[in-house]
Amino acid sequence: MRFLDQLMALVLGCALLGLWAAPVHAAPASASTYLNVRSGPGPSFGVVDVLTPGERVDMTECQTNGWCYITHDGPDGWVSSTYLTAAPGAVLPNDDCSFQLTIGPDGPRFSIVCGGAVPGTPFPFPFPAPAPTPVGSQACFYDLPNFTGDVFCRGPGTYNTIPYWANNRITSVQLWGAARVRLCADINLGGFCRVVTTSEGQLGGLLNNRVSSLQVFIGTSPVPRPLPTAFSSGQIVLPDTLRADLDNGTVGAIGADIWYRVFGSPTPRLVPINGARFARGDGSDRGYARCSIETFTANPLPITALPVGTYVCARTNEGRISQFRIRAILVNGIQIEYTTFN
Repeated sequence: MRFLDQLMALVLGCALLGLWAAPVHAAPASASTYLNVRSGPGPSFGVVDVLTPGERVDMTECQTNGWCYITHDGPDGWVSSTYLTAAPGAVLPNDDCSFQLTIGPDGPRFSIVCGGAVPGTPFPFPFPAPAPTPVGSQACFYDLPNFTGDVFCRGPGTYNTIPYWANNRITSVQLWGAARVRLCADINLGGFCRVVTTSEGQLGGLLNNRVSSLQVFIGTSPVPRPLPTAFSSGQIVLPDTLRADLDNGTVGAIGADIWYRVFGSPTPRLVPINGARFARGDGSDRGYARCSIETFTANPLPITALPVGTYVCARTNEGRISQFRIRAILVNGIQIEYTTFN
């Protein structure tokens, strides 16, 4: 028997015995442009077909790198989900809404997201798979209205930041047991905050897709801890090669946190010393709240990377959070303005 005849007999036998795998769940979609279909989930794989704009396909699975396997009237393969949208005929309710691809335990699907979502931008990674019904007092946070979509849950505690893939994505909140929750628009329970005492299927305009920190509690709402006040502040003129203490503003070697080093390198630089650490970040005025969650390093900062007006976060050698601003680059030194917090 020829090979092809043997193969067809094997397929037919499997089908008759019920051993052939059942088809997986498929989600309808369409191409938003001319789109290469590749043999594997990435741009390095060979092209096996090209979709035309508006061509309908079925997604059967997606990977976290954003590539989805599609079947259609032609060679099947992998495509970038960036160029897929909901199947023809799907209608958005208004201009403030968009289709969003989510990858859940039941496979890929398109959802309608309203209120600030960026069209065509899926989560960089999916939320964790929904857990069983929580036991005890917990709050669960969903990315879609009416407790749908991807979800994560938290028990009592203060969460000054939430996972980056959920930041500014929460749309509805479901409470279990005696749990209540304070939702805040900024990190560290800052900005506009509101206490939720019963499950809400839609948070509303002030917090929908805007939550960046939260607090789950039982009973009376805890009083948020106030931000630290200034421990020391002022201006420091730091001559070439000298050092300064950001805990008290004095210039000298004892207890110094910052060294204006001008020799040993083509470019003058600020060096954290004695265990102090710097975080330039985006150079903006971040204050205590945002400086406290920066990633600090012992790396020197070249003056060429610090134009006048740049803010730098610091952690002093005594463990305090500090921030200083470059006020002026002098002929033989540098002038900074600093605030160190309790």
